[in-house]
Amino acid sequence: MSNPFPPCPPLPKADGPVNLILPPSEDRPHKYFTLPNGLEVIVVSDEKADKAAASMDVGVGHLSDPDDLPGCAHFCEHLLFMGTKTHPEENAYQAYLSSHNGHSNAWTAMTSTNYFFDVSPDALEGALDRFSGFFTEPLFNEDCTEREIKAVDSENKKNLQNDVWRFFQLEKSLSKPGHPYGKFGTGNYETLWSKPKEAGRDPRRQLIEWWEKEYCARRMKLAVVGKEDVDTLEKWVRERFEKVPIRTEGLPEVGEKGVRIAFTEPPFGPEQLGAFTFAKPVRDMRGLEIVFPFPDLDHLYKSRPSHFLAHFLGHEGRGSVLSHLKKKGWVNSLRAGAHHDAAGFALFKVSVDLTPEGLAHYKDVALAIFKYISLLRSQPPSEEAFNEIKAISNISFRFAERGRVSSYCANLSGYMQSPVPREKIISSKWLVEEYKRDELEAALQLLDPRRATIGVTCQELPKDVEGTFDQKEAIYGTEYKRVKFDEQFLKEVSSKVDDLHLPGPNHFIPEKLDVEKFDVVTPAERPVMLHDTPLSRLWYKRDDRFWQPRANLDILLHTPILQTTPRNAVLSRLFCDLFTDHITEDVYDAELAELSFSLWNEQSWIGISAGGFSDKLAVLTETMLKKLVEYKVDEGRFKEIAEAVSRLFWKNFALGDPWGIAMFWDAYLARETAWTHEERLKELEFITAADVQAFGREMLSRLYIETLIHGNTSPEGAKEIQDMLERVLKPRQLFPAEIRAPRTLVPAQSTEHILARDVPNKAEVNGAVIYHLHIGDPTDVVLRNKLSLLSQIASEPCFDVLRTKQQLGYIVFSHAASSAGSMGYSIIVQSEKSTEFVENRIESFLDGMVEYLEKMTEEEFGKHKTSLIAKKEEKPKNLSEETKRFWGRVKDRYYEFGKRQADVAALRDLTKTDILALLKEKIVTSSPSRTKLSVHLKSQYKGIKFDASSAGLLIEQFTKAGITVDQASIQQLLATNPTLEAVKNFAVSTIDAAPIAEEIKSQLKAVVGNLQGAAEDKQAAATEGQVEGQEQGVRESNVYIDDVIAFKAGLIPSKAALPVEKLKELAKL
Repeated sequence: MSNPFPPCPPLPKADGPVNLILPPSEDRPHKYFTLPNGLEVIVVSDEKADKAAASMDVGVGHLSDPDDLPGCAHFCEHLLFMGTKTHPEENAYQAYLSSHNGHSNAWTAMTSTNYFFDVSPDALEGALDRFSGFFTEPLFNEDCTEREIKAVDSENKKNLQNDVWRFFQLEKSLSKPGHPYGKFGTGNYETLWSKPKEAGRDPRRQLIEWWEKEYCARRMKLAVVGKEDVDTLEKWVRERFEKVPIRTEGLPEVGEKGVRIAFTEPPFGPEQLGAFTFAKPVRDMRGLEIVFPFPDLDHLYKSRPSHFLAHFLGHEGRGSVLSHLKKKGWVNSLRAGAHHDAAGFALFKVSVDLTPEGLAHYKDVALAIFKYISLLRSQPPSEEAFNEIKAISNISFRFAERGRVSSYCANLSGYMQSPVPREKIISSKWLVEEYKRDELEAALQLLDPRRATIGVTCQELPKDVEGTFDQKEAIYGTEYKRVKFDEQFLKEVSSKVDDLHLPGPNHFIPEKLDVEKFDVVTPAERPVMLHDTPLSRLWYKRDDRFWQPRANLDILLHTPILQTTPRNAVLSRLFCDLFTDHITEDVYDAELAELSFSLWNEQSWIGISAGGFSDKLAVLTETMLKKLVEYKVDEGRFKEIAEAVSRLFWKNFALGDPWGIAMFWDAYLARETAWTHEERLKELEFITAADVQAFGREMLSRLYIETLIHGNTSPEGAKEIQDMLERVLKPRQLFPAEIRAPRTLVPAQSTEHILARDVPNKAEVNGAVIYHLHIGDPTDVVLRNKLSLLSQIASEPCFDVLRTKQQLGYIVFSHAASSAGSMGYSIIVQSEKSTEFVENRIESFLDGMVEYLEKMTEEEFGKHKTSLIAKKEEKPKNLSEETKRFWGRVKDRYYEFGKRQADVAALRDLTKTDILALLKEKIVTSSPSRTKLSVHLKSQYKGIKFDASSAGLLIEQFTKAGITVDQASIQQLLATNPTLEAVKNFAVSTIDAAPIAEEIKSQLKAVVGNLQGAAEDKQAAATEGQVEGQEQGVRESNVYIDDVIAFKAGLIPSKAALPVEKLKELAKL
C-alpha cells in the first residue's frame, strides 16, 4: 500500500524568538537561537553546575557514505578528533578533557553523527575552543590516517562474532538493491584502505572531500550547558561556530541530497516483503522478529502513532499477545516499537524470543501476533487508552528528572533534528497532545501481514522448512535461507484467538503528586538508621534536594545458603528468574506508570528494588512480597526458564567477547566462593521444579532484612514499610555469624602470576588480557586516593599509547577498582595480537609512566588533582543517583557514607612525590614489592591472517591478464577475516576457471604463492629485538597457574568489610 501520510517535511524555521516549552521542574534558563550560517543552537545556564557539556549532532550518517568508500562517515568520526589547525597535537582534545575532569565520545548512525563531551565548568570555554575546530578546521592528520582505519577495522572485527551486528547487516543486505539502507556502515581496512589504494584513490583525500561536502552548518545542531548565563554562552558559541561553512546553497530543503538529509523511499518493496528469513546465529539462540516498513512519523508529534501502536503490541499484561504466547510455552519475552534510526523511513518491529517448542510453532507465533493486530484494526483506535497514555506522559513531563549533562546535551542536539515547531523541540519527546483518529487508523493499516517480513533465528531449520541455510551475507558471513509466505499462512490471520483482548484501565497511574517541602540549609549527606534489631535494619532519608513525588526502596535479604554449592547457586538463580517471570503481568501496568519492582540473587543476598512515584509504591511492594511468599513454581514455566537461563547465560557465555570472559576469570580468582558456568550447567541437569520450590521456602524461612527508603516518604511511612516487610515475610532471624561480610582472595606480596585460558569460540580472532596489580586495603584513605589520582593521570596516556599509537585493539581501558578488603589497578585490552605481546606492551607503558610523571609540571599535576576533586564533589543529579550512592555504602558493608568528603580531604594533601612513590613501589616491573595477577584469553583462531596490503600485485596481474573477479565473492571472502590459505585457494580456483593460457596461469599462481600473512607487529618486534615470527615471551618472574583450585587455596583472604563509621551515631531509633 502507498504511504497514507504527508511526505517527510523539512525542519521548520523559527519566525521570531523561540520560547522552549520546558518541564515545570526545569528551572535552568534555556535559550534557542540560530546562527547566521543556519546552525541551530540551544544553550542552558546552570549556575550550580559541577559539570559543563556540549554536543554537536551532524545530520549526516553512513547512509550518505560514497559507494566506493563504505564506512566513510564512521571513519570521519574517528579521524576528526586527531588535531585541528589551532590545536594540532593529535591528543590535544582528549588530554585537555582528561586534565579537567572531562570525557568525550561520539557515534555514527544512519543519518546523523553525534559528538559530545563533558568537562569541569571552569574549563568549558577551552573545551569549546578545541571542539569547534573539528567542524571548521580539522587536520585529518595524514600520519594518523591508516592508524585510525586500523582502529575502525579493529572495531569491526570486535563485532564479527556478535549476532546483533550480524543480523543488522543481514537485514540491511535484504533491502532493495541499491537502497542506501543496504550499506556497510562500520567499514574495515579493506573498504577504507586497500580497495581505494588499489583503485588509485587516496582515502584521506576522499574523506576530506566528503567532509567538505557533507559537514555544513544547516545540518548541524549544537547544545551547550555551562554555569555562565545564557548570553555569555551564546557569545562563546557565536565566536566559534559562526565560522562553520554553509555549503548547502541551492540544495532542496529535504531529500537524499537535501539540506535535511532524508531517505523517503522505503528500504523494502514487494519483492523483499512477504517472506521468512531463517538466519543462523553464532550463539545458541532462537527468536522471531516481524518487520513492517513505516514512513518517518516524527512530524506527527501530537498523536505519536508509533507510540500508540507500541503500547498495545508491547503490552505484557493479561490478554496481551505475550501473555497468550507464554501460556502456550512458545516465548518468554516480547518487544515492540518503531526503530527510527534514519530520517525519512522507519521500521516497526515486534520481536520475541522462542522456546524450543516455540521454534517448532514459529508460524503459529507469527499468526498470534498478526491476529492481535487484526483485533486492533477491527475497532476504532481506543480514545480511552490514548488518554491514559497522554496522562502518563503529562505526569512524566511535569516531574522530569535531570540526568548527566553530557547525556542531556546529546539528547538536545539530536532533538533539534526533528521536524517539529522549534518551541516544542523538547516537549514533543515527552508529551502526547491530541487524539487524531485518522492518523492512528492510518498507522494501524500499515500493520498489514502482506507487507511484513519475518526473521527467524535458529541453529537448525524448523522441520517444515526444506533444504539448508543456502545463502551467505557478504559482510559478516551470516548463513540464511529465504522462504516466501504461502497463501494458507496468510488466510489464517483472520481467525480469532479467545484469550486475546485489549488492556483494561491502569490502576497504578499516580493520583497524589504533592510534595511537602521543608527548609533545608544543607542537604543531608547520610541516611539515618530508624530501626535496628537482630531481624532487620532500616536506613532512611527524606528527599531534601529534588522535591519530587518519588521514592526508592532497596532491600537486601541476607541468607547464607545462596552460593554455598553450585546447586544452590543454580537454585537461587532459577527461583528469582521464575518469580520475576510469574509477576510479569502484575507489574507491567505499574511499569507503564513509572513504577518498578525487581528481584534478583547476588553472592549472599536476594536483592529487591522498587521505585517511582511514591503514591502507590508501598501498595505495589506489599502486593509483590505477598506473591513471593505464596509463590508456587509452575512446571511448564520451569522448563522454559531453565532452558532460557542455561542457554542465554551459561552456554552462550563462552561465545561472548574475550575481554568479558577474561573479566569473569579475574573475578573468579578473587572470590572465596565462585562457580564456573560449566559447573552450574552440570547441576542444572539434576534440578526439578519441586527442588526450586523447596529451596525457595528454605531460603525465605531465615533472613536478615536490610532496607533503605529514600525520597518522598515520612519517617513514620518508612517504619510502616519496614514493619510490613517483617509481617509479610515472617522469617526467623539468622545467627550473627551467618550475616557474612564478603572477603577478597589476595595473592602473596611480591608475586606475579598468569592464568592462561583459550577463547572458547575458535572463530574469534581476538584475545584479551586483564592486567591487575594489587595495591592494598580500601579503608586506607590516603592510599586509595593515591591510587585514584594515579589512575586519573594514567587514563588518557594509557588509551593514547596502547590504543591510538600502538593499535593493540579497539577495547583498551584502565581503572582503579576496589572490592571487599582489596583494591587494585587494572588495564584491560582486547587484541588480535598475542597475549604475551600485549602484556609486555602494558608493562612497557607502566614503566614509562615514571618518566611521564617526572616530566609533568606542578601545574599539570595540580590540574589532575583538581579534576579528581571536582569529580568527587559532583552532586547527585536526581533521586535515583543519590539513592545509588547511599545503597552502595550499605551493600559494601563499610557504611562509609562520608567517603567522598574523606577522599577530597586526603586528595588536597597529595603531592607528585606521593604518586611517584606509589608508582615505583606497587606498579613498575622493577619493584620487588609489587603484586601482579593477569588473565590471558588466547585466541584459538588457526592459520595466518591474510595481509590485505599484499594483494595489490596480484590484483594488478589479474587485471593485465584480463581476469575479472566477482566483487561480491571477494567481499564475502574478506569479511570472514580469512586465513592466508583460504585466500590462496580462492585465487587459484579463480585462475583455473579463467580462459587464459596455461603459461600465464602458472605465472599468476607463482604470484599467489608469494602472498603474505599479517606479520605480528613487525615494527614493534624490531624495536624489542624480537625475531620476526617468534612468539614473544613474558618476563621470567611470572608463574603460570596450572591448577586454579590449588592456586586459590594458597591465596590470602582479606579482612572482611567492617563499618567505617560508628553506626550508633547514625541511629535515630
